[in-house]
Amino acid sequence: MTFAEVRCFLEGLNMRNRESWEQTRLLGYIIAQANSTKTLTPSDIIRFPWDEQKDKKDTSVSDADMKRLREKAKIIESQMTE
Repeated sequence: MTFAEVRCFLEGLNMRNRESWEQTRLLGYIIAQANSTKTLTPSDIIRFPWDEQKDKKDTSVSDADMKRLREKAKIIESQMTE
């Protein structure tokens, strides 16, 4: 098994366990909220790595990039039709 396969295996394992952890957190949240005077959120009980917001990257394409990609596409298209 290669490192890439191990990584995919572990990610799949984490995804399978995620639902179970979410249920556990929900139960803890319900119990804690029933006994608390403060307003809580489920992430106040347990924080998981998938709760963190990812910074959105700028995905806009500049005009120069568009021109370069169009030229590259034309080259590939001409190679395929030969």
